[in-house]
Amino acid sequence: MVVANAFTTASRVRREVRSISAKGYEIHALCWDRQGRHPQRETIDRCQVLNVRFGRTEGLPFSKIYYLLAAVFFQLSILFWVVKWVRNVNSVILHAHDFNTLLGCAASKKLLKNHVRLIYDCHELTPGLYQEWYGTVVAGIVDRLENAALANADAIVSVNEAVHTHLTDKHSVRSILVYNCPARAEIPDLQPIDAKKRLALQGFFVVLFAGWVRQDYDFALILKAARELKKRGVYDVRFVFIGPKETMESLTAAVAEENLEMFFDFRGWVPNHELMLYYLASDLCYAVTSKLGPSTQVLTPIKMFESMACGVPVIVREGTLAAQIVHAWRCGIILAPERNDLFTQLIELKENRGELSALGSGGRRAFRLVFNWDSMAERLLQLYSELQVGIRKE
Repeated sequence: MVVANAFTTASRVRREVRSISAKGYEIHALCWDRQGRHPQRETIDRCQVLNVRFGRTEGLPFSKIYYLLAAVFFQLSILFWVVKWVRNVNSVILHAHDFNTLLGCAASKKLLKNHVRLIYDCHELTPGLYQEWYGTVVAGIVDRLENAALANADAIVSVNEAVHTHLTDKHSVRSILVYNCPARAEIPDLQPIDAKKRLALQGFFVVLFAGWVRQDYDFALILKAARELKKRGVYDVRFVFIGPKETMESLTAAVAEENLEMFFDFRGWVPNHELMLYYLASDLCYAVTSKLGPSTQVLTPIKMFESMACGVPVIVREGTLAAQIVHAWRCGIILAPERNDLFTQLIELKENRGELSALGSGGRRAFRLVFNWDSMAERLLQLYSELQVGIRKE
């Protein structure tokens, strides 16, 4: 596995590793420790993790210039790492996660040929993401690089239909669709009221946001709703935020400046098993993306599937792939920020527990039938089995 992030926070990668290692595969991961917080070597989920870092990274992970330069050095680290492993074991299945690992992995495949089977696991619409961050010129360059590198791939794993279509329209290699969703065993056997008590959230209508607070999501709508709650004297609503505290600084500053602290609860990062308790304790999950461009339009965040698994309605933006899923399964609210008022939607659902329950049931049904990791793992393991047979034959 090659991951351009810390292994501990890569929930999709960790699910894949647990599923693959349970079938007897020996898993090693090369990870880019962007903030320099992890030991060079560690063992997580039966995976041997090698963390690499570039310079004094603590204050730099959100610098675009640093990111580009460090990403180049990371590709070289990948190449050296793969060469070392092939010398030791002769052949490997190399699993690249996203474009910021692909070039180094593709170079390794090109150099080592049949000693490597390359899987490209794409979590996002690559050119769309780079368009939002760096503009159309860089996006065009990245698109061409991704396509050129994929000529070396043996298989593609896509996170949703939009990414799958984007990649398979141009490449005919073996492709599978693996949603980033939780397994059935990850959902605690606990009633929502008990989860609320355990987390000291009883008596509140809880709107949860789990993840990194960054430009992908529209937090201005939450601030606007909080202002209206204060104006109307409605104090039993809490916006609970779970995720790295360093990403929340601008939001916490805005909350303090407007004296809205009574509506917000910033809890920082929590381990996955505890995170599921927060979903169970919540009444709504907030996943309204910003209207930045192609990538956010097709984003299907794990928070959406985790909330569905726990029977919690999810709030998404109109005109997105997430909205199509929510509409198809009737498992949440589709918000048109230009027309709809988040405050109004919150109050209506807070006072209509029957509708809230019906939307939650729609999410649980979708989880049970389609969006569960148990089904996704079967697809991934079948792919690994096919690639392993290919290596043995050669």
